Amino acid sequence: MTEPIVRAIDVGYGNTKFVQFHAHGGEIACSLFPSIAPQASSGADLTGGVFQRRNTITVEVNGVLYEVGRDARLAQDPSYGRTLDADFSMTDAYMALVRGAIAYMGVPHLDHLILGLPVNTYAQHQEALIKRMTGSHRIPDQAGNQIDVEVRSVTVTPQPIGAFFDYTIRNNVYGRMRNQTNLLIDPGYYTLDWVVAHGVKMINARSGAHSGGMSSILATVGESVSKELGHQISDFSTIDDAIRTGTQPRFFGKQRDISSHIRLGKEKARQFVSVLANRVGNGGVDIDNIIIAGGGAEFFREVIQEKFPNHELVITEDPVFANVRGFQLAGEQFKRSGQFNSNRAAA
Repeated sequence: MTEPIVRAIDVGYGNTKFVQFHAHGGEIACSLFPSIAPQASSGADLTGGVFQRRNTITVEVNGVLYEVGRDARLAQDPSYGRTLDADFSMTDAYMALVRGAIAYMGVPHLDHLILGLPVNTYAQHQEALIKRMTGSHRIPDQAGNQIDVEVRSVTVTPQPIGAFFDYTIRNNVYGRMRNQTNLLIDPGYYTLDWVVAHGVKMINARSGAHSGGMSSILATVGESVSKELGHQISDFSTIDDAIRTGTQPRFFGKQRDISSHIRLGKEKARQFVSVLANRVGNGGVDIDNIIIAGGGAEFFREVIQEKFPNHELVITEDPVFANVRGFQLAGEQFKRSGQFNSNRAAA
């Protein structure tokens, strides 16, 4: 019997993460590219056989060609920005990013696709997203030929829940933590998402999202750096890379120490975490575990610890991929259940 093909994609406002391959019991091979989907250029190839071509994929959505992938930043006009909108998952740009991820996977079809949504848009867009993504998707194969890849079934889950599955299953503590109250925190690019759950049962009144992710922090740091330089910075990717790697960014060909500016970003993060702590309530006294995932996990760790000083925080391994790994593990569990087979039979 052929093993069903299950894959997960986590389209964030900052990056699109996806699972390329997972053999049962082995490591989950993940990759990512920036969540940027500029319209594809129809101009001539200017590489001249000397420069390398961009590592991007051109996909069509509603008659418009988009260029997505690892080098998408090189394809964008300087005035083009990311889509920072609560309805992002309903846009053509989102569809282009999903199709780009499927193209990178190189699969003939998908028996099951798992996607995530921010906590604050999950209830509103879950069903519509399932409907949008189920069916045929035209993408280029590795040879550049257009092919149709069928997505046969789709599950959508709140993004922080992925971190729960990732941490508990990979560390063999699912049996214990499924009976405990857990706070799952995902500092993303556009939103700070959190879920309070007993196992995987969300406690909605204490869960939420705040539109204050890394994009707001980068804007604060960027504005401060711009004042020092006397020049407005519009692309914060250099600052983002510097914060993630702990290095000094280069402006006008020179390295700059931006540590004082980063401190302003930390103050901004404290404001966001205060909103989270107030919603969680009770000073977290009934919270058994706090798990942090997402691209901003390391940056937010210090300020989260300040709000929950009596807890030992857990940051998932390679946190930027925690949610998508968790989606994959949850999807495989779903696949092995009777639900998967009955859903396919009903299709």
